[in-house]
Amino acid sequence: MLMLSASFLTVFSDEAARYTREALNMCIISVIPSLFPYMVVSSMIVSSGCDRIIGKLLPISKMYKLPENASAAIVLGAVCGFPVGAKTAVSMYKNGSISREEAEVLVAVSNNTGPSFVVSVIGTVLFKNVLFGWQLYFSQIIASVIASLVINNFIFPIKKVNRKPIWNNSSKINFFAAVSDSVSSVLTVCGFITFFSVVSGFIQHIFSDSFSIIGSIITSSLEFTSGCTKAAFIGGAKGRFLAGAAVGWSGISVFCQTAAFTTPFALSMKRCIYTKALQGLITGAFAMIPLNTINAITNVSVYYDSLFFITQDSIVTAISMFLYCFLIKKVIIDHKL
Repeated sequence: MLMLSASFLTVFSDEAARYTREALNMCIISVIPSLFPYMVVSSMIVSSGCDRIIGKLLPISKMYKLPENASAAIVLGAVCGFPVGAKTAVSMYKNGSISREEAEVLVAVSNNTGPSFVVSVIGTVLFKNVLFGWQLYFSQIIASVIASLVINNFIFPIKKVNRKPIWNNSSKINFFAAVSDSVSSVLTVCGFITFFSVVSGFIQHIFSDSFSIIGSIITSSLEFTSGCTKAAFIGGAKGRFLAGAAVGWSGISVFCQTAAFTTPFALSMKRCIYTKALQGLITGAFAMIPLNTINAITNVSVYYDSLFFITQDSIVTAISMFLYCFLIKKVIIDHKL
């Protein structure tokens, strides 16, 4: 099989080189700028003990039966995008502030796509609709809560275990370690993105437009960005469902990125895979809701200047952080759901 793959790449070397360049270009323009700073900050948050402060201010981890400090990973995962949440969860397990099972639960619930990418790229650029980007983002977040509660309560019930520290936590900010560790992490993420983008590129080339739905499903299972691109081409309710399913599922590429952090500490990815599979179906269903219905329910006006959302990602992130924390607190915690 490996020899066949090598022969295939040799024959189609020009196409492989083109897909690689496109993936690396995406990493330079989009992935690294949106990921690297957050990884550095997340490392410093855990090493300094700020995760405990965040947990007291936003105790959203209670609904998952997790310690308060786990809220930091959930918020970072929802606002910064994967694999920042998973990396933060692993860091908490590394310093002994959460148990092995709690870390596995936290990896599953904090592994989401950030608002900057969903709104600016998928909503604005691919679907030419900012409101759909916001719909897709919050559909993913709500689906994450539902899927996690179902999996953690019925499929893999959380067991009470003694949280025994494994590594000492010095509670000091280690800036140099945070930067060097984040550089390695970002390069690993870009490596997986590039590999699976090349594979997805060949798959999209093989499947013609008449089989676009099949091509979208296959590419989405590998790398969600390529799947969303295909879904935008399909359009309509089917396209919205496929895009939602792709974002909720996230793809094997993201699972590999996450496993790069969890594998060294022997953390299982089984709970995460089950959660993301259910989350993909729920997100797809929510994404099919007509936009005019959502607009009538929420009674909000949306500014449709796409350039604003592309160039002002920090505003998107700030708004999303506030709305995410507010909605979770009001809907879940205050009503004790």
